Amino acid sequence: MVVVAVVVLLLAAAGVSWWALAGEEDDPIDHVEVSGGKLITSDGDAYEDCDDTDEYTYNDCDTDTDETYEFVYKITNKGDGPANYSVIVNAFDEDGDFLGQTYIGSAHLAAGKTDADKSQFSDYSELEDERELSDIASVKVAHVERVALAN
Repeated sequence: MVVVAVVVLLLAAAGVSWWALAGEEDDPIDHVEVSGGKLITSDGDAYEDCDDTDEYTYNDCDTDTDETYEFVYKITNKGDGPANYSVIVNAFDEDGDFLGQTYIGSAHLAAGKTDADKSQFSDYSELEDERELSDIASVKVAHVERVALAN
């Protein structure tokens, strides 16, 4: 009777262990890579349709330089089916202090497929303590949400 109880207990423990380990999926943060960050500057007067003679300011030919911090991202669906990805990318200065974040994503990415493109922090990005885009030294994936799709 004791032997049967021990065998049943061992089988139950093995089943629970297998269930816990088999249900463990890989971390979706491993599906995303970012690299190649650099500051890009361009002259603001490069717009073909700029006009300083009208009453509107949105199309003025300003001489300010437009800056963006551009980086490359790659999202690879390592799951078994299609999924949507929402990704938060954080920016850091050369001391490793947080400066700000931006969002990237991919919709209906098929299993085994990769979505790669460029993204950026721009003049519209809100950076901590009124820091500048030129203060960004690196970017890192902070959070990834993967939502599996039924089709």
